Amino acid sequence: RLLAEAALLPDWFLPAVGAGLTEATRAGWEEAWPQVLPAVLDSGQPPVLVLRDYHVDNLMLLGGRSGTAACGLLDFQDALAGHPAYDLMSLLEDARRNVGPALASAMTTRYLTATGSDPGPFYTAWAVLAAQRHAKVIGIFTRLFRRDGKPRYLVHLPHVWRLFHQALRDPALAPVAAWMDRHVPHEVRQRVPQ
Repeated sequence: RLLAEAALLPDWFLPAVGAGLTEATRAGWEEAWPQVLPAVLDSGQPPVLVLRDYHVDNLMLLGGRSGTAACGLLDFQDALAGHPAYDLMSLLEDARRNVGPALASAMTTRYLTATGSDPGPFYTAWAVLAAQRHAKVIGIFTRLFRRDGKPRYLVHLPHVWRLFHQALRDPALAPVAAWMDRHVPHEVRQRVPQ
């Protein structure tokens, strides 16, 4: 599933900006991801419930409750068992808004302290999941524009690209970063889907 979702970037964004791929270069994308996914799949973290669309717009304050019981969740139909870093990353690397580095660091530290997670493998899995999610979101926002006639999502693409580039700096993502550098130059990444 992670590979299929990451493929939304080459399948939707690249054709929308006039940079379609050959079958061979598309295959290279599919070969790069299995090289990085073991950082998530073999991280030693037991799976947890992952909502997969966990961001502030899908949280609501429930009256008459306190603590975590006051937090209601929306849009959880895609929930599944997954890596514990996914929803925290999704919340703190929100596609629609910028979360400051100090707040993101404080929340991540709080999570790591509360769970006793080993920071090294956790952050590596975070980077891989972030790259996968951001590639997926770039593709989804492009698809929402092209297929569904919803251009309002395009305004978020520059921010999601910044988040994607940030994730690609992690050494664990070297195969995906190298593929991007070879086949999707920075000027292509800045184009607006048509």
